[in-house]
Amino acid sequence: MAAIAPAPVFATPYSPKTMTSKVASGSEQRTIFVVEDHPTTLAGIHSILERFGSNIALETLTTLQAAREAIRRLRPDLLVLDLQLPEGPGEQAATEFGIQFLKSLMKDYPELNIAIHTSYPDALVRIIPDIDNHRGGFTVTSKDSATDKAFERFKAALQGYTHTRDIRSLKAGLELKPEWLETLDLACKDGYQDRAIAKHLHVSESMVRNYWSKIYDVLGIYPEDAKEEGRNLRIVTCLKARDEGLIE
Repeated sequence: MAAIAPAPVFATPYSPKTMTSKVASGSEQRTIFVVEDHPTTLAGIHSILERFGSNIALETLTTLQAAREAIRRLRPDLLVLDLQLPEGPGEQAATEFGIQFLKSLMKDYPELNIAIHTSYPDALVRIIPDIDNHRGGFTVTSKDSATDKAFERFKAALQGYTHTRDIRSLKAGLELKPEWLETLDLACKDGYQDRAIAKHLHVSESMVRNYWSKIYDVLGIYPEDAKEEGRNLRIVTCLKARDEGLIE
């Protein structure tokens, strides 16, 4: 990860020239769009994203209309999105607008990395099936979360992980798709690695990695927890799956 000097580019409105103006030499450029209409919250998000260093370019958008147009022009590496937003300038903000925008976004851009940063995370419960079908990273944080927690969730989304612990706790019961269960069986019972699992399921290795991300999320197993405890993520997952009766 690059050092935090100089600071990342903050741009508004959208400008392709700005998006490439400050990138650390020898590092991979990351483009992050932030969709948020409250100046105080926006300043806090910018402060969090500064931790990524100088190899990122940030684009600030304050309406769903502006976000839609910007994403059509340039696909970001990460979208940080509030849910309570106005459709256009001068219009009333509403969580329902954000939810419908998010559903449409996941359908049109199934591999887009998304970090939801909102005061209303419970609104996402009704679209959990859409989140489960999404192939890109997807994480959720409440706006009152600690700065460190928000940064870890943003980073996880950028890396393609799913982390919805905060909303899954509102919905009882474990729900795993058949292909996720097959992945568990092949890995935990038969000892197959991702390449072999992909061959058995007739999917790409990247899709298998996506299955694992979803499995971790449903079982409440997260990379940062396993790393902190010095435990092997796959072994912990197989043990938890057996405890839950998902595999023999």
